[in-house]
Amino acid sequence: MDGLKFFHQLIIILGFSIPVIYVFNKFRLPSIIGFLITGILIGPFGLRLIDDTAGIQFLAEIGVALLLFTIGIEIQLARFLKHLGDILLTGGLQILGTFAAGVALGLAMQLSLTQSVFIGFLLAHSSSALILKILKDRNDEDSPQGRISIGMIVFQDIMVVPMMLLVPFLAGDSGPSAWLVAWKLVKSILIIALILVAARYVVPFVLERLVTMNMRDVLVIAAVVITMGIAWMTEALGLSLAIGAFLAGLALSDTDFTHQIISDVNPFRDVFLSVFFVSFGMILNLDFLKANAGLVLLASAAIILVKAAIVLGLVLLLRYSLRAALISGVLLAQIGEFSFVLASQGFKSNIISGDIYQTFISAAVLTFIVTPLAAAGIYRLLDGAGGEADAKPQSESCLNVTNHVIICGMGLNGRNLVRVLKNTAINYAIIDLNFTKIKKAKGKGDQNTVWGDASSREILRHANVQAARVMVIAISDRTLTKTCLANAKKLNPQLHVIVRTKYAADIESLLALGANDVIPEEFETSIQIFSRVLKMFHIPNSIILAEGNIIRRGSYGVFRDVRYTQEAFDQISQILAQGTIETYYVAAGNPIIGRSIRDVNLKARSGALIINIIRDNATITNPPGEFVFCAADQLVLFGSHRAIDLALTLLNGSENDALASA
Repeated sequence: MDGLKFFHQLIIILGFSIPVIYVFNKFRLPSIIGFLITGILIGPFGLRLIDDTAGIQFLAEIGVALLLFTIGIEIQLARFLKHLGDILLTGGLQILGTFAAGVALGLAMQLSLTQSVFIGFLLAHSSSALILKILKDRNDEDSPQGRISIGMIVFQDIMVVPMMLLVPFLAGDSGPSAWLVAWKLVKSILIIALILVAARYVVPFVLERLVTMNMRDVLVIAAVVITMGIAWMTEALGLSLAIGAFLAGLALSDTDFTHQIISDVNPFRDVFLSVFFVSFGMILNLDFLKANAGLVLLASAAIILVKAAIVLGLVLLLRYSLRAALISGVLLAQIGEFSFVLASQGFKSNIISGDIYQTFISAAVLTFIVTPLAAAGIYRLLDGAGGEADAKPQSESCLNVTNHVIICGMGLNGRNLVRVLKNTAINYAIIDLNFTKIKKAKGKGDQNTVWGDASSREILRHANVQAARVMVIAISDRTLTKTCLANAKKLNPQLHVIVRTKYAADIESLLALGANDVIPEEFETSIQIFSRVLKMFHIPNSIILAEGNIIRRGSYGVFRDVRYTQEAFDQISQILAQGTIETYYVAAGNPIIGRSIRDVNLKARSGALIINIIRDNATITNPPGEFVFCAADQLVLFGSHRAIDLALTLLNGSENDALASA
């Protein structure tokens, strides 16, 4: 296909999708149907804006591959192997049941045995892309119906190999022997196991070396290359792209790279997947549908009812809940992508006639359109009827921590905060894009660590931001800081967010985005400077803290010369105008030891009053003038700031300095 023509077609697909999806969203209809309708409108049987779909089909395959890759990552290898027995059992029984129903349906239509067997092949498959998209949109992959559906479609993809091998045999050619078909199936399983083991140990090793470069684009490229590379290998070995991508995802699951890769790949996946659904709508022949509407509708209804009934009965037989059985039945009731490939091969091999082929294609596309609507309806019906929604514990993809502090950035501030939280037994989670820092933190026993971009919703979800109490954002990039704050607040509006920033200009925008506390480094340094200066003049810590809090409450308006300035200075002036209290310790060798209060005459000379004296852990209130000072006495002084300063100078024996300062 000409490159420019392909570019034009892609623009047409995406451009037409936007208004259609907008309309469907207004009516609260699934977006998948909008994409299918878009394909019907712009395809070769609609407005004919696109007539050559070869390049579009290639993009569609990439979308399905990326979807299965992300599903493979999220399923995780350990859980997949744990449920492998269930996958083989449910998948095998589903294939057997729908195949038998297809044969029976073909014979009932007075087709030959060969044609009936081929109909059984076509009926056995469901759409990986459609089912996984529905489950993902509802965050339902970890539910019983999610595990059942994913297990069945994975098994269906494996069974494509022997079915494709049997097509020449059904066409009347010599075809492969039964032993060859069995060997091909066994070889496919061995290939899958070999690729999975190799990728499991090689890929993470390679990625760890790449991420230490701290270059985001390298990781994105590596993830795409690994996904497409393994998918290409499986296709070259006789399997499908989708299976290879799924294996690549499983290989990368349970690693530190999982969630960042998902975050980076998701935008590509969504674009390519939308093209997939549009491409499906393009193959619907509207002229044939119009001429044979009754037959096509009857065939569609038969496919949906038969497949849904078989899955429903099977899931109930395996003692799952009625809810899981009903949803699984609806999800698996359509025709799959590989059935279209098989149908095309069967038509070319003269196993089925042109009318049967067109009827099947039209009916299959209609099942695609009906499934999202039926799924939305069954979910709404079961939830609205008060049925028990699946008890969903905290997702296994989230850190097992709640009521915690999320620390974004392991710089000096982040490390100090971690040390304090650890010492005070407060739960925390760490997010950092520097893999070396994350690895070092894990080495010190910090298991609640996430490698990735804290501004990504996927990463924030993995850190269980929904259950967090506080988030501290201490990253240097001002754009990522704002994105992180906005996404965190959307996921958890009650989250208390503290943001460190280098830029005073960002204070207002960060507060507007929902930050509860903004700490500009320059202004905090200013507060520390004046606090230390005030301490030199014996201003009590409580007063210094109060002054700092006044400035912070005013969003540092004193320093920024904004509306808070006069108000803040008025409050500070009121505090400073009041008297203060200071303590003084009488050390050994002090000149006042052995002298009385009257002899020292501190009040007359400085204006400060001795209100208490602490001796041997006993407090003497309003001590008399005859009281004689001893070593280790603690004097409690009251007076103005200036009086206290003079009194301390006199008590230290520096009378000349005191008089000079007076």
